[in-house]
Amino acid sequence: MIQETINMGVVYDDFSKAFGEADKLPTWQFVGKPAMEKLLKAHLGPDARFLDFGSASARVEVGVLLPNGVSSSNITGVEISPEQVEMAKARVSGAHFMVGDVSDKSLLSDQSGTFDVVFSHMVFEHLDDAQLAKACANAHRLLKSGGTLAFVVTHPDKMTNLDGNLVQSYGAFITTAPWGGELHNYRRSVEQTLQTVRKAGFEVEVTEEVQFPDEPPAGLDDGNLVVFQKAAQKYRKYPAVRLAIRARKK
Repeated sequence: MIQETINMGVVYDDFSKAFGEADKLPTWQFVGKPAMEKLLKAHLGPDARFLDFGSASARVEVGVLLPNGVSSSNITGVEISPEQVEMAKARVSGAHFMVGDVSDKSLLSDQSGTFDVVFSHMVFEHLDDAQLAKACANAHRLLKSGGTLAFVVTHPDKMTNLDGNLVQSYGAFITTAPWGGELHNYRRSVEQTLQTVRKAGFEVEVTEEVQFPDEPPAGLDDGNLVVFQKAAQKYRKYPAVRLAIRARKK
């Protein structure tokens, strides 16, 4: 398991400055953010209680939750990097961000059954099979009856190694982060991911293999239109760039 030999908190501390700019990544602006909005749409508003597995610099909170009426007091974020926890706290006052491991069985043990939504963006692909199973089990335990688990990861058919070549085998590999440096990833099939979610006690409601959009969003200025066009040339060669899943606790 990756986290048995590598201190991932230190790894992501090293990336903390880059994560502060993660909101600007075209894969977030044009793919990840719309996918998260779509998955969470039915729950956005002042009443639902949200738990973010791998909150990083709080880009989902800033980009999706707060603009859609979610109260910061109803947001809890768990992040393995202490530096990124401090960054998230500075960006979203009133929310509760904490250092923690989403695969730790004792995570938020005093808050079982209290959240309406557990969500995650670009985190589960960094967990091996055992860790992912534990994270999904934690989500199930922490959600209210009928609660929602929603997450987005890199599509397995878009995962590339350090040389930029598509990864063909399943299991652990190392890739290049968008901002440079190395990231430890774990490739599993769509069906393997769905099986893990179901085994944790969820009923899968949505499975979407998300492509880079054909058309830019309305209202882009000239600078962002250029960013979109360059990203389109890079990412449209893949049948899908993200995998989006939403499931309901039975």
